[in-house]
Amino acid sequence: MHLNAERSRTARRGAALAAGVALAATAIGTGTAAAEPVTTTLGYTCDFPLIGKGPVSTDIAVTLPDSAVAGQPIEATDFSAAVTVPEDTVNGFDLVGAATVEGSATVTAVVTDGAGAAQDVVIRDLPVPSAPIPDSGPLVVTAAGPVPAVTPAAAGAATVSVADSFTATLTPKKADGSGTLLGTFDLTCTVDPGQDLVLGTVAVTEAAVAHRS
Repeated sequence: MHLNAERSRTARRGAALAAGVALAATAIGTGTAAAEPVTTTLGYTCDFPLIGKGPVSTDIAVTLPDSAVAGQPIEATDFSAAVTVPEDTVNGFDLVGAATVEGSATVTAVVTDGAGAAQDVVIRDLPVPSAPIPDSGPLVVTAAGPVPAVTPAAAGAATVSVADSFTATLTPKKADGSGTLLGTFDLTCTVDPGQDLVLGTVAVTEAAVAHRS
């Protein structure tokens, strides 16, 4: 009898411990999971020299923080944007004998806090490393770099979106490294309508208030 009672108490303690571990695992999985990168692909129309307006496809990736505190700065990481220029547009570079293209880009994100206040986060002068102009097929150029911090003023779900345009300063070069007739030019690209520009949301909590004893 006593042995059975002890086994019963041990079983109950084991069950309670297992339930506690499962509950803790659930809390960790839903509340403190590591941040994961988010990605999206958007279509833009860019105003190219010589050929005029043309489409590009842009793959955007960034890692957003899981959570934040109102009044404290937060910062996204691992931002990159890979722009694919179709072959028809690439042919315009061939006209001036360009073998590579390089430069910089400026991208803007918009962070809207739980109270509806929006802040622009301008990622300036992202380097665009030299990319070879292909003999055929699309050209892919990539820009990547750090993201400035932003401070949400209100608690709630802060929404991170892509702005409706980005700019680039590009320099095509010939195979010997010399410039082309295009020199260095500025490029403005505007997002095509009807696309979802939201990258994700960040849960922002109220700052803790210290109580005097």
